[in-house]
Amino acid sequence: MQLDLKDIKGGELEQGYSCSLSEFPELGTFAADGGVEFCEPLVFQLRFQRVGQLVTVDGTLNATVMLKCGRCLEVFELTLNESFVLTFAPRLENDEVEGEEEVELAVDDLNLIFYRNEVLELKDPLQEQLLMAVPISPVCDVSCCGLCPLCGINLNHDLCDCVRKPFNNKFNILAGVDL
Repeated sequence: MQLDLKDIKGGELEQGYSCSLSEFPELGTFAADGGVEFCEPLVFQLRFQRVGQLVTVDGTLNATVMLKCGRCLEVFELTLNESFVLTFAPRLENDEVEGEEEVELAVDDLNLIFYRNEVLELKDPLQEQLLMAVPISPVCDVSCCGLCPLCGINLNHDLCDCVRKPFNNKFNILAGVDL
């Protein structure tokens, strides 16, 4: 996935992408390792704005993922709808690093994606946005009861007879809980 800067006529370009998983092979690696599984298509709506050598991309992504609930371990489907902003800047020839030389990054460099030869490489930044849109601790439903910590039964489907001892918290007295 690339964009030639000469395609940004008049300083602005809007473009939509409907991508398959084959365009992002690293996403398949996550699914194979038991993590998040992305479903096709992966849809991006991008607006490119060029000012001088800087290109700002305002984008939205729409994707469906299959996740395991962090409470009950059931697999569920989640639709991701996220907005993001990317800034591309040219990589100058004197920015090249040879060997093992250390480079100190300026604060402004931390939010930039560098391009070469008037071509924006979009695959890695878009893949990164997909991964950042996935929740760290996914939950199938806000009212999910999870698993019983003693017998492991899914409390969303069944009830168990386990007796749970309250946690000995010194602040329970403030909540009116007697131990």
